[in-house]
Amino acid sequence: MLVDVSASTDSLYLKANELYQQGEFELALDAYQEIIAAGYESPGLYYNMGDASYRSNSIGYAILYFEKALKMDPSYEDARHNLEYVSRYRVDTFEPVPELFLRSWIRSLVSVFSERNWSLMAMLLFIILLGSALIFLFSKRMGIKKAGFVTALVGLFLFLITLSSAISSHRKIINPDEGIVLAPSVIVRSSPSDSGTELFVLHEGTKIRINEEVAGWQNIRVKDGREGWIGSADFETI
Repeated sequence: MLVDVSASTDSLYLKANELYQQGEFELALDAYQEIIAAGYESPGLYYNMGDASYRSNSIGYAILYFEKALKMDPSYEDARHNLEYVSRYRVDTFEPVPELFLRSWIRSLVSVFSERNWSLMAMLLFIILLGSALIFLFSKRMGIKKAGFVTALVGLFLFLITLSSAISSHRKIINPDEGIVLAPSVIVRSSPSDSGTELFVLHEGTKIRINEEVAGWQNIRVKDGREGWIGSADFETI
């Protein structure tokens, strides 16, 4: 199912959709990429690219684009459903390393809404906080003054949570820390060079966490805690 990029679709987007409908999925992807190169992106556009990639048997790119759609809009259920379906074709499976409950909870909380929604909620709560503080400072009735004080405290607490979540979401967009392996298979090495010891092999579609980069090599970590180095050309950030 295709999704409109915007209300006023341009000729390039219409062309991409026509190519998709004709079964020319790789040509459709080229046209979608031109839209991205022109500076436009949206959850719907990445969803279309994920669908076209899957139909052209590019599992790695399909997973990548559905992940990108969800990064922009965590509530995009169609993209989430398709990601779960396509992920069944991944070769690699890992037993995740247990992490602290608080860290897991914070990550889950941040992923509930997009950066835009967190920012809007933070602005709204700041207005509520400011209004409550003014009521507390200038009201002469003790009951209203107490209500203003309590509301200001609650508003401050919620404002700090939403602001922190908005900042965290923004950082993930500006400095992505996850990626998808796109090469059919890639050897993970102990050091950033072809002479490094072979540690293990990853396959197309595997999700990785990105650490430091050195001279065209990227230090990565997988869910089971193993780390190593792969070439920067073997994956793309989400």
